[in-house]
Amino acid sequence: MPHQDSTDIRTNLQALKAVFQELLPAQFDLPKSHGNASLKPQALAAMAIACWGWLQGTLDQRTRTAQSMVCEALRLNFTATRQGLLKALARHGEALIPQVVTHIADQLRELKGDWSQRGKVNFAVDGTKFLAPRTAANQQQFASKKEKQYASKSNQSKAESAQLLATVAWHLTAGLPYRWHIDGSKGSERHALIDMLDELPSNARIIADAEYVGYPLWSAILDSKRSFLVRVGSNVSLLKNLGSLRIRDGFVYYWPTTAMQKLQPPLKLRLIQVHTGKETIYLVSSELDMSDQAACELYKQRWGVEVFFRTVKQSCQRSKLRCCTPRNLLTEIHWTLIGVWAAFYYAKQVQRDQPGKRTRLSPVKIIRAFAAATTSVALKARAAALLISELTQAVLADESNRTSSKKSRNYPRKKRPKSCGPPKITSPTKLQMKYAKLFELG
Repeated sequence: MPHQDSTDIRTNLQALKAVFQELLPAQFDLPKSHGNASLKPQALAAMAIACWGWLQGTLDQRTRTAQSMVCEALRLNFTATRQGLLKALARHGEALIPQVVTHIADQLRELKGDWSQRGKVNFAVDGTKFLAPRTAANQQQFASKKEKQYASKSNQSKAESAQLLATVAWHLTAGLPYRWHIDGSKGSERHALIDMLDELPSNARIIADAEYVGYPLWSAILDSKRSFLVRVGSNVSLLKNLGSLRIRDGFVYYWPTTAMQKLQPPLKLRLIQVHTGKETIYLVSSELDMSDQAACELYKQRWGVEVFFRTVKQSCQRSKLRCCTPRNLLTEIHWTLIGVWAAFYYAKQVQRDQPGKRTRLSPVKIIRAFAAATTSVALKARAAALLISELTQAVLADESNRTSSKKSRNYPRKKRPKSCGPPKITSPTKLQMKYAKLFELG
């Protein structure tokens, strides 16, 4: 936790010391380094967080600034180059990254009043793609190779762009990421979520949009003793009145033909309709006792993960990554997410220690505050604005009296997705009724 007495942190140097002391493990379990290696794990992690999470400019510039800051903050004396930093992170990244992520994630459990909501720990799950340099190695590793004819070579070139897919489990009440999974552009968000299930708390509730549907995913969540609340549309076919639960009471069954043929049991779900004023959204939950009000409240908060993606890609200017090899590219995206996560978490802790009503934080101001503090320590510019004072002011401007719309006017590439529509609800066939007798349906 940040020091309660503000006099204990009077300068940016002291503030950054406190940041790294809280957000980095005291001890790392890493393979033995090369005999000539002198960079400690704490310094390596601190440099990576500052380089990719906070600073702007070329990687050479970021490395020099981060190296000077870390030497001051951790009282070390070393020299680091861009190539040396990348090699060290590539060598120790597989062991270093999970330990830092686990350490910060464990801090979230200590957030009083923010860990659980409505009896469970809620996670909004969604994915986003980051562009990567179009090097031959990146395209070979991460580009989507589709057997399709395009009207022009330029269209084919765009389709073969190298991209990384980041699937993030975002803690709903804390407003912070908890775990993520990185794939190439041909990866699957559903498979990524299945891979992350064991890293989530045992009483986790998954909240997701219409992308996260299917018997393999839903059965995996239920088999792990977790629950889900997912939006469904016309891409999902549900059955009514298959067992004793009735559609008039808001209950349906999900039982695709492939699952039935494999003698896998039907999934009992609660169907919930949410009216937004413009359209009707259909949600299904594995919690049969979930109320419509609770489902509406939880799904509405899911939008926070979209805001987080916008912050990372636009506010932090990380929509396109810089590294030209697959190994360094994975290093870059992991430490980008860790750096932004660390800044947001510490800013929330500072705000919690301030008296008065909580206010919404401004992600842009948070990142700018950390970048300015890092630069000032690196340049030994003691007259710069203090990090703690900047974080206490990093709140969104009051727009309660706004009358104009914030939507862009006639943006040429604005996405206009069609509504996914209502799910298909049909009565079971004779074959389904026959197979249903093999299971005890409530």
